[in-house]
Amino acid sequence: MAFSSLLTQQQPHHNWRWLILIFAVLFSGCERPDPIIEIDGPTMGTYYSVKVARPPQGMTAASLKQGVEKILAQVIAEISTYDKTSELSRLNQNASTDWIPVSANVYQLIAEGQRLAALTNGTYDITIGPLVNLWGFGPEARRDTPPSQDDIQAAQARVGWKKLELQAQPPAVRKAQADLYLDLSSLGEGYGGDQIAAWLKTQGVTDYLVAIAGAIRTAGVNAKRQPWAIAIEEPLIEHRTMHRVIPISNRAVATSGDYRNFFERDGKRYSHEIDPRTGTPVTRNLGSVTVVGEVGITVDGLATALMVLGDERGLELAKAQNVAAYFIIRDGEELRGIATPAFQQLFDHAED
Repeated sequence: MAFSSLLTQQQPHHNWRWLILIFAVLFSGCERPDPIIEIDGPTMGTYYSVKVARPPQGMTAASLKQGVEKILAQVIAEISTYDKTSELSRLNQNASTDWIPVSANVYQLIAEGQRLAALTNGTYDITIGPLVNLWGFGPEARRDTPPSQDDIQAAQARVGWKKLELQAQPPAVRKAQADLYLDLSSLGEGYGGDQIAAWLKTQGVTDYLVAIAGAIRTAGVNAKRQPWAIAIEEPLIEHRTMHRVIPISNRAVATSGDYRNFFERDGKRYSHEIDPRTGTPVTRNLGSVTVVGEVGITVDGLATALMVLGDERGLELAKAQNVAAYFIIRDGEELRGIATPAFQQLFDHAED
């Protein structure tokens, strides 16, 4: 979701319990034929929810929660910009322009961010941290007024994905500019889901749903032996409504939107979705983008990238890359959904 600082905040987002309720409603109804363990809680400034159908022998809610929260703590220790001792924070504080060793996990995230930056010609950029912070969506103080143009230009001078060089073996990065500041928040929720999914596999779990805010990983089927039902929310501020429900098995899903993390000034909304080319939040009729794929970090980053590109350029890129994506566009008072061919192929017949 991206360029979203919610991924690394230490205080839970106030809407997480409502979102968990969506899942609970979807999975309730008739009596469940199979056992299921469900846990949830705050993490990274938002929420997590994990559901395990037909859990392996010996797994309890307590043991599941302990394992999941240990993984989430590790994710925060790796990529939080709010934790000044995290690996990413130490990298950002390091003013060296020589090679800086990084862990394999952080390297994987940075490499994926650079791949998406190249794919979008810099519209997606993990060095956007100075702009995220300037606009009040990072670990620094929130704001309710836009920054000056001089401040925007100064922050932009510290942004640029081509200023970052990678070395695969041993994993390391090199900054061309000492004050480069990376923000991996747009990959963080998907990454957390990937890490939990990998751990669940080691525990013998074959049927699960993992949700960290708008990033979801699934495997197998739910307690009714049906695909997991995932709600795509309407991009509205005033109330929360399900726009569409899609059946998901063995895939990752992520949604990015402009309608939850923002501030308003003089009747204008400034969202956390920032375009590094202009240094300002995007202002379009595109309300949200949902992407479905195989890997959490990829769909999480793509959802952000497509959101910043907008409904025209984003849709064009998604079609060209065969991405399963669903765009919700505001047409005045109406909402209009546009699915890419890859998304239609996955879901149109499944929902009939």
